[in-house]
Amino acid sequence: MASPAGRTQGIHAADGGFQAKDGAIAQWYERTFVQTSGAGTYTATVPVPAGATILDIRVKGIAVWNGTSASLEVGDDDDPDGFFTAVDLAATDLLLNEELSFDGNMGTAEVGLYLVAASGLRNTYRATAKTITISVVQVGTGTLGRTRVLVCILNPSNVTKAAVKV
Repeated sequence: MASPAGRTQGIHAADGGFQAKDGAIAQWYERTFVQTSGAGTYTATVPVPAGATILDIRVKGIAVWNGTSASLEVGDDDDPDGFFTAVDLAATDLLLNEELSFDGNMGTAEVGLYLVAASGLRNTYRATAKTITISVVQVGTGTLGRTRVLVCILNPSNVTKAAVKV
């Protein structure tokens, strides 16, 4: 593997992912949520650099949350629930081993404004830097819930190859 200045294929930990010789390959970020006793709000973030495209956000139910309720939202600086809204982690929206993602594994109730299920539109390109925020609001006591959120980003800023006009 070459130094960062003369990059070749391989893992580049500073970039959070892989990079091919002629372009960037997807970077994955994982955030985990583990329910603890008592009401409260859990928050995790993922930075999205300017010019990046969000390829997917996967929300996976590892263990159903218990207690009165637990609601997950995923959005960014412009819309706090733009990707997924009011996902019920304690009932029917995301049960054991179920997953929400851009790949069509979305319930219509959970889709935020960025993911228009009816038309298949996806608002995932970010011209300016953003922060994806994932939050879970827990009401009541419970300690069973476990949820994984994986965010996949294509960051072309490392290697940009412009089209050639002929």
